[in-house]
Amino acid sequence: MRVSGTPFGEIELDDAKTIVFAGGLIGFPDAKRYVLLDSHEAGRVGWLQSLDVPALAFPVVDGTAIDSSYPQPPGEQLAREAGFSTSDIAVLVIVAAPKGKGLYANLLAPLVVDLTSQSGAQVVLDPRKYAAAVPLILTMRAEVTASAR
Repeated sequence: MRVSGTPFGEIELDDAKTIVFAGGLIGFPDAKRYVLLDSHEAGRVGWLQSLDVPALAFPVVDGTAIDSSYPQPPGEQLAREAGFSTSDIAVLVIVAAPKGKGLYANLLAPLVVDLTSQSGAQVVLDPRKYAAAVPLILTMRAEVTASAR
């Protein structure tokens, strides 16, 4: 499928790779269908491109690169709580780069994706443990931090 109006111009996407977030994402309840545009390099930022709102794309990183203990509860438990029955899951974290301020991660509300069913959910973790804007350079493991510079 061809999608135009994206931040990347017109792009060709594989319809079979569509991830459906039935509940939408926080602040974007009507944007439910996305495709992950992967950087194909470990520790790099990928893009979660909306198919419903082509101008909308979120930069994301693999949550397992954040910290060996992130998230708590573990991704498999979050997946079960979101109604996913498979253990083939990914935890993605949305990042932001405010002009001149570095890279920040939303550790409070990760995206849990069932890779088998291509379903996803944004979950909100304990706000006493996680924040929505954590400096990524201080958070990610050294090998990931080095590649994000």
